[in-house]
Amino acid sequence: MALFSLRFTEVFWVVFLRSRGLSYAAIGLMETVFHVSSLLCEMPTGLIADRWGRKVSLAVGRALCALSALINVSARNPAWIAVAFALNAISYTCHSGAFEALVYDSLPEERRGDFGKIFGDVNSVYLIGTAASGIGASILASRYSLALCYAVSICVDICAAIVSLFLPEDLSARRAMKRSSGVLSALGNDVKDLLTTLRAPVLRGILMLWGVASALSASVHMYGQSLLEESLVPIGLVGIAGTLGNLLAVVPTRYAYKIENRFGQIPPVIMGGMTVPFVVGILAMVPAHLNWGWRALLIAVYLGLTVVVETAYPIMSHAVNARTGSHNRATVLSSSGMLFSVWMMVVFPLIGMAGDRFGLRWGMGLAALISLIALLPLSTSLKRAAGDETQAQG
Repeated sequence: MALFSLRFTEVFWVVFLRSRGLSYAAIGLMETVFHVSSLLCEMPTGLIADRWGRKVSLAVGRALCALSALINVSARNPAWIAVAFALNAISYTCHSGAFEALVYDSLPEERRGDFGKIFGDVNSVYLIGTAASGIGASILASRYSLALCYAVSICVDICAAIVSLFLPEDLSARRAMKRSSGVLSALGNDVKDLLTTLRAPVLRGILMLWGVASALSASVHMYGQSLLEESLVPIGLVGIAGTLGNLLAVVPTRYAYKIENRFGQIPPVIMGGMTVPFVVGILAMVPAHLNWGWRALLIAVYLGLTVVVETAYPIMSHAVNARTGSHNRATVLSSSGMLFSVWMMVVFPLIGMAGDRFGLRWGMGLAALISLIALLPLSTSLKRAAGDETQAQG
């Protein structure tokens, strides 16, 4: 997780593409390429991870990420940048689901109730790593060049691919499944089993709600780089803002399990999801004045968004893992990535197009309103389904 978290390119990728002459709309199109690729590959990579091994999926993902960075930094036209984005998307689908499933399955049966606490610790490692890479990227970008951030990321991803191959994993059950039936027949059964699992109202509601909230948060986090830069925040401070947000979230994400123990799993997931569009709405309403008081408020709200999402994430992950079986856990978690990608294909280009025409604040405000409209019925239905689930268990 420490190696995976060292994403030196994520702090400035929007700024990097802008430096290559791409408009906000073009950047939105690239992000759409990313999420179309992700949507198409989430399910296949999840099935592969469940059947042939999660650590292999992780290693392949890191290798593809290194190749993507190499193409991105070498590309001189939008077509090659699109190829790089597609490969990067596939690399994330290899990680999506597989990593959480590997962590959950590595726990003894009696420790799985502590997954929220354990994954909170794991997520804090990720946040510290992204903070460190944010500081490193800021130094590299301000003293050298944005392209050097990509070169360093390539080296880190190669190391991560090698480390992934040495992770301990019990493959005996999946090997037995492969011997029991043909590949096509087995994959067909896996798909049927997945669809049956996703019929559970609570599980389906969690995945849908989190897909909308996390897509809005991710979109605003990315465009926020340019929003801060347009507000005359120095580029070095833009990187530090992203870093500080992750550091501020380390303690909340580690102790999110206490919220879960106090209120259960579903209420914090609903509250976290509903809070995201409100925070984005506040961000959009901060005036574009040039004095440092308004800039400080803008940065504070931007940091707050990260804290909200990262606090709710371990609780959401525990709620999903607890409602799935080991045989299809990675695939179910990957389906969450599919829902995330679907909403990203709506929200991210919307912000980009509105940003080109009216300004990023208008784009973010519109995206927050649309997401809130989608989240209201999802939250209501999830709350009702959770009540039915509790009554049935009682």
